[in-house]
Amino acid sequence: MLFERPELESGEELEQLSKILEAEEGNDEERPKGLASRRDRAIDEHLTQIILRREGESRKDYGERVDRFISYLRFQEDTSYITAEISRLNALKKSRKNLAKRLMNMILYRLEISKVNKIETNKYKISVVGKGGKQPVEIDYDETHDLDLFPEEFVKTKTVKTIDRDAIAAHLKAGKPLTWARLVERGNRLSIK
Repeated sequence: MLFERPELESGEELEQLSKILEAEEGNDEERPKGLASRRDRAIDEHLTQIILRREGESRKDYGERVDRFISYLRFQEDTSYITAEISRLNALKKSRKNLAKRLMNMILYRLEISKVNKIETNKYKISVVGKGGKQPVEIDYDETHDLDLFPEEFVKTKTVKTIDRDAIAAHLKAGKPLTWARLVERGNRLSIK
Protein backbone atom coordinates (compact mmCIF):
# COMPACT_ATOMS: atom_id res chain seq x y z
CA MET A 1 0.00 0.00 0.00
CA LEU A 2 1.27 3.47 -0.81
CA PHE A 3 -0.06 4.91 2.48
CA GLU A 4 2.19 3.20 4.99
CA ARG A 5 3.85 6.46 6.03
CA PRO A 6 2.28 8.02 9.16
CA GLU A 7 3.08 11.59 8.03
CA LEU A 8 0.68 11.19 5.09
CA GLU A 9 -2.87 12.09 5.97
CA SER A 10 -5.12 9.77 4.01
CA GLY A 11 -8.63 10.17 2.66
CA GLU A 12 -11.12 7.97 0.81
CA GLU A 13 -10.18 9.38 -2.61
CA LEU A 14 -6.46 8.91 -1.96
CA GLU A 15 -7.01 5.35 -0.71
CA GLN A 16 -8.85 4.48 -3.95
CA LEU A 17 -6.20 6.20 -6.08
CA SER A 18 -3.50 4.40 -4.09
CA LYS A 19 -5.05 1.00 -4.87
CA ILE A 20 -5.20 1.78 -8.59
CA LEU A 21 -1.61 3.05 -8.64
CA GLU A 22 -0.41 0.05 -6.61
CA ALA A 23 -1.99 -2.32 -9.15
CA GLU A 24 -0.40 -0.22 -11.92
CA GLU A 25 3.10 -0.60 -10.42
CA GLY A 26 2.74 -4.35 -9.95
CA ASN A 27 1.46 -5.19 -13.45
CA ASP A 28 3.39 -2.85 -15.75
CA GLU A 29 4.98 -5.59 -17.89
CA GLU A 30 2.12 -8.08 -17.82
CA ARG A 31 -0.78 -5.80 -18.74
CA PRO A 32 -2.39 -5.80 -22.21
CA LYS A 33 -2.33 -2.50 -24.12
CA GLY A 34 -6.10 -1.84 -23.89
CA LEU A 35 -6.00 -2.18 -20.13
CA ALA A 36 -3.54 0.70 -19.87
CA SER A 37 -6.06 3.19 -21.26
CA ARG A 38 -8.81 1.90 -18.89
CA ARG A 39 -6.50 2.35 -15.90
CA ASP A 40 -5.49 5.80 -17.13
CA ARG A 41 -9.18 6.74 -17.34
CA ALA A 42 -9.75 5.42 -13.80
CA ILE A 43 -6.77 7.43 -12.52
CA ASP A 44 -8.04 10.52 -14.35
CA GLU A 45 -11.52 10.09 -12.81
CA HIS A 46 -10.04 9.88 -9.31
CA LEU A 47 -7.82 12.90 -9.93
CA THR A 48 -10.85 14.84 -11.12
CA GLN A 49 -12.71 13.90 -7.91
CA ILE A 50 -9.77 15.04 -5.81
CA ILE A 51 -8.71 18.24 -7.60
CA LEU A 52 -12.00 19.82 -8.73
CA ARG A 53 -14.37 21.42 -6.21
CA ARG A 54 -17.68 19.61 -5.81
CA GLU A 55 -21.04 21.33 -5.93
CA GLY A 56 -22.07 22.49 -2.46
CA GLU A 57 -18.72 21.53 -0.94
CA SER A 58 -17.32 23.88 1.68
CA ARG A 59 -14.10 25.70 0.91
CA LYS A 60 -12.54 24.13 4.03
CA ASP A 61 -13.33 20.51 2.99
CA TYR A 62 -12.15 21.19 -0.55
CA GLY A 63 -8.89 22.76 0.68
CA GLU A 64 -8.22 19.85 3.06
CA ARG A 65 -8.77 17.29 0.28
CA VAL A 66 -6.46 19.12 -2.13
CA ASP A 67 -3.86 19.59 0.64
CA ARG A 68 -3.92 15.81 1.33
CA PHE A 69 -3.38 15.13 -2.36
CA ILE A 70 -0.54 17.65 -2.71
CA SER A 71 1.12 16.13 0.40
CA TYR A 72 0.81 12.74 -1.30
CA LEU A 73 2.32 14.18 -4.49
CA ARG A 74 5.21 15.72 -2.54
CA PHE A 75 5.79 12.37 -0.85
CA GLN A 76 5.97 10.64 -4.25
CA GLU A 77 8.42 13.31 -5.50
CA ASP A 78 10.73 12.93 -2.50
CA THR A 79 13.06 10.10 -3.41
CA SER A 80 15.79 10.99 -0.90
CA TYR A 81 15.07 7.87 1.17
CA ILE A 82 15.36 5.75 -2.01
CA THR A 83 18.65 7.48 -2.86
CA ALA A 84 19.91 6.76 0.67
CA GLU A 85 18.91 3.08 0.32
CA ILE A 86 20.64 2.85 -3.09
CA SER A 87 23.78 4.36 -1.54
CA ARG A 88 23.63 1.88 1.33
CA LEU A 89 23.19 -1.07 -1.04
CA ASN A 90 25.98 0.18 -3.35
CA ALA A 91 28.30 0.45 -0.33
CA LEU A 92 27.36 -3.10 0.71
CA LYS A 93 27.93 -4.34 -2.86
CA LYS A 94 31.34 -2.65 -3.02
CA SER A 95 32.30 -4.00 0.40
CA ARG A 96 31.38 -7.58 -0.55
CA LYS A 97 33.19 -7.36 -3.89
CA ASN A 98 36.30 -5.97 -2.17
CA LEU A 99 36.19 -8.69 0.49
CA ALA A 100 35.85 -11.42 -2.15
CA LYS A 101 38.74 -9.90 -4.16
CA ARG A 102 40.93 -9.66 -1.05
CA LEU A 103 40.20 -13.27 -0.10
CA MET A 104 40.94 -14.45 -3.67
CA ASN A 105 44.27 -12.59 -3.61
CA MET A 106 45.12 -14.11 -0.22
CA ILE A 107 44.34 -17.62 -1.53
CA LEU A 108 46.43 -16.97 -4.66
CA TYR A 109 49.34 -15.69 -2.56
CA ARG A 110 49.17 -18.73 -0.22
CA LEU A 111 49.03 -21.18 -3.15
CA GLU A 112 51.93 -19.45 -4.98
CA ILE A 113 54.27 -19.44 -1.99
CA SER A 114 53.30 -23.05 -1.21
CA LYS A 115 53.92 -23.97 -4.90
CA VAL A 116 50.48 -25.56 -5.16
CA ASN A 117 48.96 -25.04 -8.63
CA LYS A 118 45.73 -27.03 -8.32
CA ILE A 119 43.21 -28.10 -5.69
CA GLU A 120 40.18 -30.26 -6.48
CA THR A 121 37.19 -30.82 -4.24
CA ASN A 122 33.85 -32.51 -4.92
CA LYS A 123 32.41 -29.10 -5.83
CA TYR A 124 35.27 -26.88 -7.11
CA LYS A 125 38.51 -26.96 -9.08
CA ILE A 126 40.92 -24.23 -7.97
CA SER A 127 43.87 -23.52 -10.27
CA VAL A 128 46.66 -20.96 -10.36
CA VAL A 129 46.69 -19.77 -13.99
CA GLY A 130 48.34 -16.91 -15.85
CA LYS A 131 46.25 -13.83 -16.61
CA GLY A 132 45.06 -13.47 -20.19
CA GLY A 133 44.59 -10.35 -22.28
CA LYS A 134 47.15 -7.73 -23.27
CA GLN A 135 50.59 -7.68 -21.71
CA PRO A 136 50.59 -5.01 -18.99
CA VAL A 137 52.88 -2.00 -19.51
CA GLU A 138 54.32 -0.02 -16.62
CA ILE A 139 55.01 3.66 -17.44
CA ASP A 140 57.15 5.93 -15.26
CA TYR A 141 55.57 9.19 -16.46
CA ASP A 142 52.13 10.55 -15.53
CA GLU A 143 49.91 9.75 -18.53
CA THR A 144 47.86 12.93 -18.12
CA HIS A 145 50.33 15.62 -17.09
CA ASP A 146 53.56 14.38 -18.74
CA LEU A 147 52.25 13.98 -22.31
CA ASP A 148 55.04 16.24 -23.63
CA LEU A 149 57.66 13.72 -22.45
CA PHE A 150 56.31 10.94 -24.70
CA PRO A 151 57.48 10.71 -28.34
CA GLU A 152 54.63 11.51 -30.79
CA GLU A 153 54.34 7.93 -32.08
CA PHE A 154 53.20 6.87 -28.58
CA VAL A 155 50.48 9.54 -28.19
CA LYS A 156 46.93 9.22 -29.56
CA THR A 157 45.04 12.40 -30.42
CA LYS A 158 41.28 12.31 -29.91
CA THR A 159 38.92 14.90 -31.41
CA VAL A 160 35.43 15.11 -29.93
CA LYS A 161 32.67 16.86 -31.88
CA THR A 162 29.39 17.85 -30.22
CA ILE A 163 26.32 19.75 -31.36
CA ASP A 164 26.13 23.36 -30.13
CA ARG A 165 22.40 23.62 -29.35
CA ASP A 166 22.79 27.18 -28.04
CA ALA A 167 24.25 28.32 -31.37
CA ILE A 168 21.44 26.59 -33.29
CA ALA A 169 18.79 28.21 -31.05
CA ALA A 170 20.41 31.66 -31.46
CA HIS A 171 20.50 31.20 -35.23
CA LEU A 172 16.78 30.26 -35.32
CA LYS A 173 15.78 33.04 -32.90
CA ALA A 174 17.50 35.53 -35.21
CA GLY A 175 14.95 34.54 -37.86
CA LYS A 176 17.37 32.49 -39.94
CA PRO A 177 15.69 29.21 -40.91
CA LEU A 178 17.37 25.79 -40.92
CA THR A 179 15.79 22.89 -42.82
CA TRP A 180 17.02 20.35 -40.24
CA ALA A 181 16.15 22.20 -36.97
CA ARG A 182 13.32 24.27 -35.51
CA LEU A 183 12.42 25.95 -32.23
CA VAL A 184 9.86 23.95 -30.23
CA GLU A 185 7.24 25.45 -27.93
CA ARG A 186 8.15 25.00 -24.27
CA GLY A 187 4.68 23.96 -23.10
CA ASN A 188 3.33 24.24 -19.55
CA ARG A 189 4.31 22.72 -16.25
CA LEU A 190 2.56 22.43 -12.93
CA SER A 191 3.94 24.65 -10.18
CA ILE A 192 3.19 23.79 -6.53
CA LYS A 193 4.48 26.13 -3.83
